[in-house]
Amino acid sequence: MTHFTIAVSEFAFGNLFANLRRNFTYSRTDPVVDFDSYRVGCNIAARLEGGDIFLTDDGWVEIENLDLVFDALVLDLWFRLPEWCVGGFCLVPDPWRGCLVRSPQVCFGGDWVNIPIDLSHLVCEVNRIRARLDPVYFVDPDRDPDWTDLEAEDNGMPNRWQIYLGVGTVSVDPLDVPASTREATVSAVHDIIFNMLSWLPDWLQALIWAEISPPLDVLRQALNFVDEFEDFVQQDLLQQDLNVFEPIGTALSRHFAGIYPLLEIEDPYPILPPDETHIPVKIPLRNLSATVNTDEMVILADIE
Repeated sequence: MTHFTIAVSEFAFGNLFANLRRNFTYSRTDPVVDFDSYRVGCNIAARLEGGDIFLTDDGWVEIENLDLVFDALVLDLWFRLPEWCVGGFCLVPDPWRGCLVRSPQVCFGGDWVNIPIDLSHLVCEVNRIRARLDPVYFVDPDRDPDWTDLEAEDNGMPNRWQIYLGVGTVSVDPLDVPASTREATVSAVHDIIFNMLSWLPDWLQALIWAEISPPLDVLRQALNFVDEFEDFVQQDLLQQDLNVFEPIGTALSRHFAGIYPLLEIEDPYPILPPDETHIPVKIPLRNLSATVNTDEMVILADIE
């Protein structure tokens, strides 16, 4: 039996992986869902960057320092503002009737308000990936079963050996939500309350601001969290309610292991192109296998 061998250097393997990495994208838009004290939806678009490739003598491909970049990560957060009533105190007391003149009472809040939380351009890391090479034989499902190999090639549907990265579970580290997220959200709450009071005279606005809680306490009261706001966003919203990271890990596993091949080899493999008097020379490849050592990827096949 004659054998067919292809050797791909570690540098060339890195270029193949870079192409595989560039072809991964993840997008998702969730409608707003009610979680009792708040409502939240999201718009997500993510891609990969970086990644250091290590080939091992025991046949493993190891990938480290692979980053997941969120080109878009916007949370559509809604919550109900607590209701406040200020005023109604006595301006002119009456010893017999209690009060002759009272100040006007002003009530506001109680409505659902929307604050987008923009975490776009943040980066988190994909945990270390270990994979073996997994060759799969592919026959285009749109290929006419009566076609010869040459007819299939002429129609752009040749059979192919596809080599995938046979990864297992891929997990993504949670985002480190910056303190600036809290500051921007608190500022937005302040602006919402300010706009609600803008029609009132300045002296009454000052009185109301003196009575209500700081905007951060308003958030705590409305969203029912007790720790840092960043922890609420990371743990409650991103990990628990929206479950952002687990589906991305699943999508990465599928991309590497079964959607986008690292390398494709046409079968039968072309040796000589056609010319005016001859058809192309092609050899069928059988029992193809692929492995790595510290220097290269090695592909072996039997030639019939």
